[in-house]
Amino acid sequence: MFSLHKTLGGVHPPQCKDTRDCPVTSIEPPKQVRIPLNMHIGAPAKPVVSVGDHVYIGTLIGDGEGLCAPVHATVSGTVTSVAEETLPTGQHAPVVQIESDGKMENDPALTKPTYSNKDEFIECVRKSGVVGLGGASFPSWFKMKCPPGKKFDFVVVNGMECEPFITSDYRQMIEHAERVIDGVARIARALEIPAAVIGVEDNKPEAVDKLNEAIKAKGVGDLVEVLMVPTKYPMGGEKVLIQTTTGRAVPAGGLPVDAGCLVLNVTTVSRIEEYFRYGVPLVRKTVTIAGDCVKNPGNYRIPIGMSVQDVIEATGGLVKEPRKIIMGGPMMGRTITHIDCPILKANNAILCLEDKAILPDETPCIRCGRCVRVCPLGLMPFQLDAASRSHDVVKLDEFAVMNCMECGSCAYTCPAHRRITASIREGKGFYRSESARLTQPAKEA
Repeated sequence: MFSLHKTLGGVHPPQCKDTRDCPVTSIEPPKQVRIPLNMHIGAPAKPVVSVGDHVYIGTLIGDGEGLCAPVHATVSGTVTSVAEETLPTGQHAPVVQIESDGKMENDPALTKPTYSNKDEFIECVRKSGVVGLGGASFPSWFKMKCPPGKKFDFVVVNGMECEPFITSDYRQMIEHAERVIDGVARIARALEIPAAVIGVEDNKPEAVDKLNEAIKAKGVGDLVEVLMVPTKYPMGGEKVLIQTTTGRAVPAGGLPVDAGCLVLNVTTVSRIEEYFRYGVPLVRKTVTIAGDCVKNPGNYRIPIGMSVQDVIEATGGLVKEPRKIIMGGPMMGRTITHIDCPILKANNAILCLEDKAILPDETPCIRCGRCVRVCPLGLMPFQLDAASRSHDVVKLDEFAVMNCMECGSCAYTCPAHRRITASIREGKGFYRSESARLTQPAKEA
């Protein structure tokens, strides 16, 4: 049904997946959690609890209208604070702080969801609070709403996990393959999508075997297929994955639905199926803890809202002081300066690095073209870097800065060690603000 298609660019960074054989283990629950209500793309949820309220695991604590994903309590206990805070990311959002009672009791009101049509299914997914768990944080229910005049031809499931160090998705496929397959089949049937493909890099043959065994056992081979893809970064990017597995191209400035595809991360699918089985919304996250400073690297099941500091201590602490702590992978993750920041829905790794964090100084661009050759979207990264640094909004537009997926391939391959990705990220922010400023008078008129 599906076959491999060639894509542009890409790089081959060291895998560093030393935790691939580490089963997911739960850690001691924290004494308190601090849960931001902006863990999704879109406006932050509004708090629906007050100080002094008793909550259970799964109790709704935040919700909103439009592009929003509900947020739920991840421990049982008492709400001790509901306040607008500045997060370590620089964003402002309401944060609900819960003091744990140590009982970790599920909300008695939780029930397994039921549905009888497509709209009811999407509403159930919304109530689960699930967002893109590969890092994008886009509300999954909103993705499933196909715009008028368009249709989904394929469900494309991202099991690539091409970032170095991270193995949480791999463990999901190894430990819960049948849940993944049930989830893919449920989504495809509920949304009336005729075919689904799970893309997995060929450095994960054990995961491919597990998924194929589950497909055979479930008898869904006519609906779901696993496609083994050559290992190359960033094969997990939405546009790259769609091109690789279906041969379709997402138009510039377009979305996966414009290519007839619904793209979901493999853990996202598994969590959606878990919700339909047990009725417990998204309250915990499987996170890879790794790096040369970590005493006990591995994959851990962590309540959302637990601080990075508490997580590090609960998993055995550090063997040396890290130069850098990254939330996510080394290619697309964000460096954090405060370890009291909470684990979020889309966090899939915490990396504590010393030796690997040392970066050479930047030198001038030598126009070698390597960044152009490795760009998976065919952009001109060196031009975008220059335009970003000079705040040239015309050049940023000309070279399509908003098409950049910030994969980091350009910076990885640059012999001048230019911080191209960081520069382009800042350029995108400048471009957005300038676009809003320049179009404002037209809107008012």
